Amino acid sequence: CLDSSKQAIAGSKRNFQLNSDNARVTACAHTYITDDAFKAMQQLAMDKKIYDMVIIDPPSFAKKQKEIAAALKAYSKLVTLGLGVLRKGGVLVMASCSAHISADDFFQTVFLSAKNAGRKLVEIDRSGHALDHPITFPEGSYLKCLFAKG
Repeated sequence: CLDSSKQAIAGSKRNFQLNSDNARVTACAHTYITDDAFKAMQQLAMDKKIYDMVIIDPPSFAKKQKEIAAALKAYSKLVTLGLGVLRKGGVLVMASCSAHISADDFFQTVFLSAKNAGRKLVEIDRSGHALDHPITFPEGSYLKCLFAKG
């Protein structure tokens, strides 16, 4: 688990402990890193660390319309960094909670970034809002997530 938040890391550790009676959970190797994701994934790649699954769920990068271009660039960089530590055939989970980024733009950015990084992603699934989170206006459709093998 890599997060800049000490509280998020503590929550991840608690969840791991709560599920420690599940043999499939305890069979997994877990690493906890409190750091900036961009910086840490770059270092992990330099250290040749490889993971079976990389889950990238950043905070909103585009809280305003004028931040869209920078947000798409940040998502692209995260995809590239994530693939740099993902084993071939591993699972990449890439999420966005930016209301100003359309689902089409987000998914296109993920796939194009992977292609530019020399990796082909095979989509497993996409998700968004749960049924108990109704969308009543266009900007309300802000949750987007891609599950892909890469």
